[in-house]
Amino acid sequence: MNDKSGSSVGFEKRPVVAVLRLRRVVERLGISRSTIYDWMNPKSPRYDSTFPLPIKLSGSSSRGAVGWLESDICWWIDSRKTITRERT
Repeated sequence: MNDKSGSSVGFEKRPVVAVLRLRRVVERLGISRSTIYDWMNPKSPRYDSTFPLPIKLSGSSSRGAVGWLESDICWWIDSRKTITRERT
């Protein structure tokens, strides 16, 4: 149902949520797939507890499709810039 302004009544305007698959995260960060997996693996010496975890996009299968919220990746990049600036 629309009101006089033409907008939908009862529906909130929600920001667009973009999900990036692994390939896009690799392209965005300019790193390898293995680096991303290392950053997510607590047993890896390259583990980064601040790196966003992916969300499941498919059923409950442990090997199903996953992706990262673009907003989480952007937040992580911004946090890295802050850390780098604090060191200089």
